[in-house]
Amino acid sequence: AASDVYKRQGLYLMLQGRMVPPRFLFSHGLHFRLEGFISMQELASVILRPDCLAGGELRVTASPKGVRRVELFETALASPGGSSRRTENSACAILERACAELGRYFSGEKIAFRFPLDFDGSGTPFQLRVWKALFEIPRGEFRTYGELAARVGSPRAARAVGQAVGQNPLPVIFPCHRVISGDGRLGGFSCGVRLKVLLLELEGQAVAGSLPLPGSRWSALRMS
Repeated sequence: AASDVYKRQGLYLMLQGRMVPPRFLFSHGLHFRLEGFISMQELASVILRPDCLAGGELRVTASPKGVRRVELFETALASPGGSSRRTENSACAILERACAELGRYFSGEKIAFRFPLDFDGSGTPFQLRVWKALFEIPRGEFRTYGELAARVGSPRAARAVGQAVGQNPLPVIFPCHRVISGDGRLGGFSCGVRLKVLLLELEGQAVAGSLPLPGSRWSALRMS
């Protein structure tokens, strides 16, 4: 039965305390598993575990207007509680589209994200300019905080740019993992430096030796 296939692939969802098959699946060849799909009023949220995150996962939340938040975690979250309920709304359709594009990204494909976004009034005008500048950093390229500051018209505001990058609500979509320190160091990452390295490796970067820690020289990384 189809339900047996879902169970073997670990694609069941915990909703209302019951195991139910997901509404949409990804190809097994993507090494990308759907771990949870819940709907909360006008919002829909899904937890995804791409193999490339090595035990980490991300939670994607969407409204009927677009994707509102992407959260990265270095370790798996607890399974959804019994209070979750499964419904169909326009946010679910947007979420399904976003997950399809994210699935292609995490399988290693070079892709431009085209699903709609919803900032829900979040972000100051300065933060929005910084996040837009993040979106414009091409895959395989990097920017320093100072370069981003110049890009948004505030060349002396590198520190403020760093704060705006740290408050980015849509990592991966706005690729803050491609930002490094002005002195050539790898720099930090609000979601954890380990995930920063894994994302860079997914995009074609290689690490010479062990995984760099905060403070490691950027010269330890090279294009593969």
